[in-house]
Amino acid sequence: MKNFFYTVLILLICCFGCKKDKHPTPGDTETGLKIQIIQGNNQKDTVGNLLKDSIRVKITNNGAPVSNYIVQFKRSGCEDASIPEQTTSAGGQASYAWNLSGETGGQTLDIVLLDNNRNKKDSVGATAIGIAALHGWHQGGCVQNFPVNNVSVLSSGRLLLSLNRVDYLYYSDDNSTSWHPLKTFSKSYFISKIVTTGQNEIFLATQDNGVFYSKDNGQNWTNISSGIADAAGFADLAYTSSGKLIFTGDGGVYMSSDKGVTWIESDYLLPDGRCYYPCEQLNGDLYIIGPDSELYKSVDGGNSWANQGTALGNFLLASVESIFIDDNGDMYIGTPHNGPNTNGIIYKSTDSSKTWNSVLSMSSANSSYPNITQISKLGGIYYFSFAGRGVYKTANFSSYSNIGAQFSSYGSLSYTMSKNSTFVLGSPGYGIFYYLP
Repeated sequence: MKNFFYTVLILLICCFGCKKDKHPTPGDTETGLKIQIIQGNNQKDTVGNLLKDSIRVKITNNGAPVSNYIVQFKRSGCEDASIPEQTTSAGGQASYAWNLSGETGGQTLDIVLLDNNRNKKDSVGATAIGIAALHGWHQGGCVQNFPVNNVSVLSSGRLLLSLNRVDYLYYSDDNSTSWHPLKTFSKSYFISKIVTTGQNEIFLATQDNGVFYSKDNGQNWTNISSGIADAAGFADLAYTSSGKLIFTGDGGVYMSSDKGVTWIESDYLLPDGRCYYPCEQLNGDLYIIGPDSELYKSVDGGNSWANQGTALGNFLLASVESIFIDDNGDMYIGTPHNGPNTNGIIYKSTDSSKTWNSVLSMSSANSSYPNITQISKLGGIYYFSFAGRGVYKTANFSSYSNIGAQFSSYGSLSYTMSKNSTFVLGSPGYGIFYYLP
């Protein structure tokens, strides 16, 4: 028995006494190109916000900083159509101002190092925590600093936006908290306007490629431009309550009663040029602003048009900037058209444009063109854009307020309202903002 214990003891001594020092693995050294986060990791903020500290990384080769290497930054939750890149400085550093997506909880930023041949050499992940947005204005995730051109909403609740450039159509199914590219539609078009119906149909007017139609919430698309002369020269698009699709452009005014299957040129007695704001009265009369900024009316479904301004001695209707007809048949026009050093005025007609009364007048010290555009009625409240300085709201035009005052330096703003009454504002360069009541 003693021999047995002596033998075990000798074996244990040999095992521990003969153990070799552990050699470092290749990953434990600074051999080759490496990327390291040196600032901004593990922050926390409200979803959509810009993190207080930028994410900063340092690139080394065998421990020494290297310049002119490419670093990519890929946010989680965004399906970014374009992935931002930076080139490392002389000190081997690159940084990224991280705007959070709309996801609450953990978010990640995949940071990828590429060599000059765009081969992946290393990567590292940064993390952040997104906090749910509460009452007030917030920035929509994933499209921060994108140049928003137009926003709209479907009856399903899906929000849509187009950008002021060739790109995807974007959508949000969470009331503007987060946005994603709608990859069922090609990213090869400049989408000028989005028009939706109460049946989740979408019409997209593109700058150079005509009009596209989806009958199923944007899952499938058809180009419906056949029959429109010069469909590339787009000016405006509208879909009326009676089912008329109206396209205006360099080639004139075209109407379709079958959602773009067939088109009829409908510009007799209109001046040559681009017309804007086509709309329909409850009795079927049509109105449009001509290329001469005068108001025109059609009582025969667009077969012919009659000047309502100078031809009738009505100079009020000879310089019209915008027109809107509400669900009661009340008509509103914004004037004047590009009138320097004048007031922007909204006139109202309750007798189908026979008489007009001023309901609002305002000036802008910051603009020589106090244009009133995009008059609309959402949730029983009237809204309009003024001089590119904000979006105003009013219940009855006796008083009004600029709900977008903090965005007054952002330029012309487009807007809509989500299904749960979230006000959504698109800006030409700063992305989407939304207001939680």
